Amino acid sequence: MLTIGGFASAARLSLKAMRLYDQLGLLKPSYVDSASGYRYYHVDQLYIARLIRMMRQMDMPLATIRQVLAAAPADAETLVRGYWEAREKRMVEARQVVHEVVAFLRKEVATMALEVNVKTVEPQPIISVTARLKVEQLDSHIGNSLGRLYALAEAQGAVVSGAPFGIFHGPINHDDDGPIEVCLPVQGAVAGAGDVVARELAGGTVAYVMLHGEQCDFPAVLGGYDSVYDWIRQNGYQPSEPPREIWYSQPGEACQFEVACLFREPTSE
Repeated sequence: MLTIGGFASAARLSLKAMRLYDQLGLLKPSYVDSASGYRYYHVDQLYIARLIRMMRQMDMPLATIRQVLAAAPADAETLVRGYWEAREKRMVEARQVVHEVVAFLRKEVATMALEVNVKTVEPQPIISVTARLKVEQLDSHIGNSLGRLYALAEAQGAVVSGAPFGIFHGPINHDDDGPIEVCLPVQGAVAGAGDVVARELAGGTVAYVMLHGEQCDFPAVLGGYDSVYDWIRQNGYQPSEPPREIWYSQPGEACQFEVACLFREPTSE
């Protein structure tokens, strides 16, 4: 048995970290003296302590560390690799946006301004699935949802009348989870099933931009939303519906989709 100080030294952890891991149930002492309150750790616990230390060196959140410690070895490895792949992806995204942040701080004009156009859209019957999720799960969720929607439309004899799209009822990024409503425009009577609902979207006047290739990737896609919202505001209007992404192609080098938002005259107070 080792005192908390001796154990912390052997594991190269601070006493503050040791007390925190005890409070969170990640690394509890093997024995606590009832009279003195001193904490003692078994030498076999050094494996867990050092594992926690290494995962913290990866900047892994304590909640994820808890999942790793509770998982079977194969599942724990999958969790660690999945966390690191997501972290590397975020670093790539961060590098892509650094020059935009610097230009924004310098109040420089964007070098590749997006052209905003206006059109009128008619009311549109759709079938849709709504869910909350983070950006890491977005692509797979869209693909799975569209597969279900196309299958339901075919099963009920409905005609797909346009490109699929998503309605972002709230932001989706690494911190916010929407929700997103994945939609398929249809003609003909279609009944909802389970979490799939059938409804009609409002028509109206839309401001939109077309994005191509790398412009469709996160976080570059956010520039499309900024352009649309800036145009609406600068022309004295206000959004009347959550923004939509209309997907004309699969993700990839030839990606093409539209960011659109219905707008209207501001309401008088």
